[in-house]
Amino acid sequence: MLSRRSVRLSLLALSLVAGRAVAAQTPEELLAKYAKAVDPEGKIASIQGMKSTMTMEMAAMGMTATISSVQRRPNQVAVTISLPGIGEMRSGYDGTIAWSSDPMQGARIMTGMEAATVADGADMNAMLRPASLFSASEMAGEAEVDGEKCLRVKHTWKSGRTTTDCYSTKSGLIIETLAKQSSPQGELDAVSKIGDYRSVGGIMMPHKITVQVMGMEQVMKIVSAEVGDIDPALVAAPADVKALKKP
Repeated sequence: MLSRRSVRLSLLALSLVAGRAVAAQTPEELLAKYAKAVDPEGKIASIQGMKSTMTMEMAAMGMTATISSVQRRPNQVAVTISLPGIGEMRSGYDGTIAWSSDPMQGARIMTGMEAATVADGADMNAMLRPASLFSASEMAGEAEVDGEKCLRVKHTWKSGRTTTDCYSTKSGLIIETLAKQSSPQGELDAVSKIGDYRSVGGIMMPHKITVQVMGMEQVMKIVSAEVGDIDPALVAAPADVKALKKP
């Protein structure tokens, strides 16, 4: 019969082995597990576009906005945020330029990291985090998000920006992302908690994202989402932005 001391030593040994197994995982292994978790049936390559509608709650401001997003393969996207009392804030990437148009700043063409963030997100393949999008990926420690353990990987995108994703040790899905959020006022630290994954056309999509920036919290929830063909006109830059393009 094993003594209590022997049992404790055995449990300690097992925990050390498990800890080494977790630490031994590489970015490549985590990304492969993530891609399989997001696209278990290998359908994403055949998806030509997607559209979704979501709500965005900003409790500190007592405001709820509606967000409509349309994405078209390979790398076009258009997002409209409808804010009560303010109007529509529109932004997107038409495959060539990143743009924005709103009642406060008018139409403008984005540049630098702000443009890179939009362009990177417009790539349909970004949902799978393929290595081809990054110039480097490196392990960045362990964490726990709302009681769920995850492993962090810091990605340096080929555009030059960096993000740190935390991959759940249980599901393999991203449950947190740390990034610099670009804005006309400069770069801001943003923490995004990602969850409530559900299948949309065979692709696991998060239906709740909580973003914290400068002490402010935004909670976004998907109301509806679907995949299918997207009219090119829906992701084209609006006329006021096109007018800013150089001949």
